[in-house]
Amino acid sequence: MSTLSDRDIISLSRRGELIAEEFREESVTPNGYDLRASIIRINGNDKDHETISSNKHFLVATLEYLKLPDDIMGQIWVRSSYARRGILGSFGAVDAGYHGTLTLSFFHSGSEDLEITKGDRIAQIVFHRMESVPEKTYSQRSGNYQGSRGIMVKGSK
Repeated sequence: MSTLSDRDIISLSRRGELIAEEFREESVTPNGYDLRASIIRINGNDKDHETISSNKHFLVATLEYLKLPDDIMGQIWVRSSYARRGILGSFGAVDAGYHGTLTLSFFHSGSEDLEITKGDRIAQIVFHRMESVPEKTYSQRSGNYQGSRGIMVKGSK
């Protein structure tokens, strides 16, 4: 498995792969891409701007629509600027072949209120090229969230 560089991310995204919609070159890092908030959900309410107080769980949908090839998967990390303010994230791997926006789960453990606005860079995704194409793609294995847009929770598609 190898990690994609900024050149790979830009090239694939310009061809409509990897990040198919809402790609911004300013969000590319040397070895990843900063995902931006689209919708923030806290206490069941969806907004494009939210103040998050301490000890609150919240969900964020990404602006970016991913279109991962069958041999590339992603790992997500909280951006360090948020981690230093007490934001914790719980993320799974983004399966090879996944298409859609992402729903990211966060918890605010810091002591000061945090403002999150649509367009804020909140997490980083690092892409890895796998050594071979999987026997069955994401859509063949489950595909539960294939084509998702916005905040997705179990049973909401």
